[in-house]
Amino acid sequence: MSYHRYIVAGFAAFLIALTAVMFSDTSRTDPDYTGVVTDISETTSGGYTFYLTTHDGSFKCYWTSRPVEYGYYGVCGSFSSDGSILFVSSMSILLS
Repeated sequence: MSYHRYIVAGFAAFLIALTAVMFSDTSRTDPDYTGVVTDISETTSGGYTFYLTTHDGSFKCYWTSRPVEYGYYGVCGSFSSDGSILFVSSMSILLS
């Protein structure tokens, strides 16, 4: 008789976990790039430029808030038409 309790409890835990996965926030996206932030400079428009160093190299980025120097970030954005700078649309620190 006690085995039935464990089966029911296990099934209930499975259903709770399945429900949590189904209704979790799916609007979050993986970052386009991840890397370490270096060489932060404030611009005259009040934003910040910095270099994001990834495993493929580094490139210049623009963002409205000051990132943490040497922080490990995930960023999303689009490059300028000449490809010289990434305009960051979202940025989250992964490690500081």
